[in-house]
Amino acid sequence: MSNIALYTFGVLDPAMEPAALSDLSQRGDEIFSAVDDAPGFAGRAGGDYGQNAEHVPGADFGRWGIYALPLGLPDFAGHDPLAHIATLSLWQDIPSARLFVYSSLHREALKLRYDWFLKGPWPGHVLWSIEDGSVPQWSDGVARLEALARDGESAQHFAFGSRSARA
Repeated sequence: MSNIALYTFGVLDPAMEPAALSDLSQRGDEIFSAVDDAPGFAGRAGGDYGQNAEHVPGADFGRWGIYALPLGLPDFAGHDPLAHIATLSLWQDIPSARLFVYSSLHREALKLRYDWFLKGPWPGHVLWSIEDGSVPQWSDGVARLEALARDGESAQHFAFGSRSARA
């Protein structure tokens, strides 16, 4: 049996209006609160240290590893990848993760993502199987997102819309 890890990454749009930034922040807080009660949710990086864990390269997230960024992605077009939001979470299975991501509060936020984030030539998320009892590492998420961007889907890194996520 295995669980599913989910890593997300987005570069904030530097042209974002202050009102949009406020909306993103409010929705983000609501989504983080809701995920804790989501069926099939098993944990997230930052949960060990509370909501205010620093998301800077090299920060220690305990059992989730050292925080890293996918700097090997396709061209950031001059935008600063340090102006980003990334998440790392653990789910019991793909349907549980999909249900949370594509329903309720999170679904509404997804509709607005290009008000907040740049639309880059990289994927916004990656999924992979992880053995029961294991905790995904930030470095795993980064490596798998970069591999998905570079090589496309495989059994080791895939997206919600891929054949692997539907299996």
